Amino acid sequence: MTEAELKARLTPEAAASLPQRLEALGFSGGDRVRETDLYFNGCTRDFRETDEALRLRQVASGEKTSVRMTYKGPKSDSRSNTRQEHETTVGDLETARAILEALGFQPVFTVAKERRTLLRGAVTACLDRVEGLGDFLELEHMLPDDADRDRAVDDLLRLVDELNIPRGALERRSYLELLMSAVPPSAPPREE
Repeated sequence: MTEAELKARLTPEAAASLPQRLEALGFSGGDRVRETDLYFNGCTRDFRETDEALRLRQVASGEKTSVRMTYKGPKSDSRSNTRQEHETTVGDLETARAILEALGFQPVFTVAKERRTLLRGAVTACLDRVEGLGDFLELEHMLPDDADRDRAVDDLLRLVDELNIPRGALERRSYLELLMSAVPPSAPPREE
């Protein structure tokens, strides 16, 4: 699958009003969860250099938790965060982590966020409050690998315009990249 994605940094005012604007455009849902992502570096290549990502994500909603493993390939265009993505559910975070570490993958950083997800057809809007970064909107559209990615990105850009989010607020770097760039070079990588 391919994930066509746009991300925008939000001002506090935009973050407060965005749920209502999304609902006015036909988005619904609004489930709130806490996501904790543990990122790994490759054992045969440096994912920072290849623009890839491998993570274990724990999702907590009330008393219920789930864990997913995700691989994301390099960004495929210069306008968005569109990437090939493979994801699967795993049963236990610590067991999955132990397997990855035994294979040579090294944990490098943890990203924690509160997420509210709204849906309209095949488009997902995620309102994220990322620890250490602030508020963001992610617009995502999962596509078959042979789908027209440019058209999907154009549709997401039109949605950004409809939501009155300035194009200058779009951010191509991942939360991981943003957080790692804020860590002084002499500081050891953060792992929780």
